[in-house]
Amino acid sequence: MACFIAPMATGIITTIFRKKIPAALKIGWLNIMLWGGVAMLAIEHIAHGEVVFYPPFLTAMQNPADIPVMLQELATVGGTMTIAIVLIWAILVVISTRIPQQSKQVE
Repeated sequence: MACFIAPMATGIITTIFRKKIPAALKIGWLNIMLWGGVAMLAIEHIAHGEVVFYPPFLTAMQNPADIPVMLQELATVGGTMTIAIVLIWAILVVISTRIPQQSKQVE
């Protein structure tokens, strides 16, 4: 229903503060991963009718009884996806910083 909102919130924060984050952390990679995931999930939710182009935009918000379920999904599924994206990004950053060091040791 709204699981894409968690990575979207993270993407907004990392996009706003990207100039304050050291270049070595390759924050652009994280932004691409986050925004790509958000776009993919938003399209999937639109295709399944969970997101519409008129208020309240999220069909789960039409029925107040569905709002707690939506918030739980946002926290569990969206939070897990965001953590997974950040973890994969961190692994990629570590690998990318070690590759040049290993090639210098071979020479």
